[in-house]
Amino acid sequence: MPDRNSADSSDTTGYTDEPPDTPFRLAFGGYVGALVASFVAVVAALTDASSVAILGTVAAGFSSGCLVGIALAGRVRGLAVRSGRTRRRRAAVVLLAAPFGTAVIASLLVPLESRFVLVALISTVAVAVTGSLLGWSAQTRYVDAITGDEPVTAWRWDPPSTPILDAVVLALWLLLSAGNASAGDWTASIVWIGLAILWACSGLAEGRWRVGPLGDTPEVRVHDAGLVMQRPYTRSIVLWTDVSHVRLRENELVLDRGLFDVRFDRDELADLEDALTEIERRLPNDASLVSTQ
Repeated sequence: MPDRNSADSSDTTGYTDEPPDTPFRLAFGGYVGALVASFVAVVAALTDASSVAILGTVAAGFSSGCLVGIALAGRVRGLAVRSGRTRRRRAAVVLLAAPFGTAVIASLLVPLESRFVLVALISTVAVAVTGSLLGWSAQTRYVDAITGDEPVTAWRWDPPSTPILDAVVLALWLLLSAGNASAGDWTASIVWIGLAILWACSGLAEGRWRVGPLGDTPEVRVHDAGLVMQRPYTRSIVLWTDVSHVRLRENELVLDRGLFDVRFDRDELADLEDALTEIERRLPNDASLVSTQ
């Protein structure tokens, strides 16, 4: 089993020469385009520019930023792998929406022009959504980079989901957005529609929803580097070096890794005993603790 140092070095050296795939380049381009468009829109909203001029500036900013982002993603070696390597790096791209959100919060304390507040709020939603998509794409690219080998074994997996509840929550946010828009409260309407978009995107990324037969069959795969959770449109990995121990308790398999434990119920993964046995083989002796309490 490779140690942490070897795994880290492979993340940054062994795969950096591989060109990024099309989904990542498009995601990075869309993210850079959203950042540029949001910046120029907020600046333009502070001037006396007309709404038509602001829309034209936004369109030009997004187009140029998108093209630059796609080009950079194709030229910067290892960008996808490095971006998706840690949770902190993936969160960083989403947190770039914070400055725009701060402007919205400031409007609660200091009177600001309504047009500026709406533009800043839309910018916050746009950067947060495109940043989330980029993070999921980069994470999948990172998993593919460090698991170039075929899986030792794999089991069919049903990602945890509550379709009815998810649909109700999405419908509720859309209704709230429509209701606020009809009442002329565009600020609240944008907030609700932003939450609805993020909810829909997270449902697809986490495998709770699926668009017809599109995407991969959900599986849990054992690789030399770690345990891969393959969802229809994204993949994530639990490195063996991050697992403190594994245990089987009643009808739940638990991989302990600090604040971010990974759990599988028997309804999601039927072969819990087989999974436990195979995972134990991959962990250090002191990490393979079994509990049936």
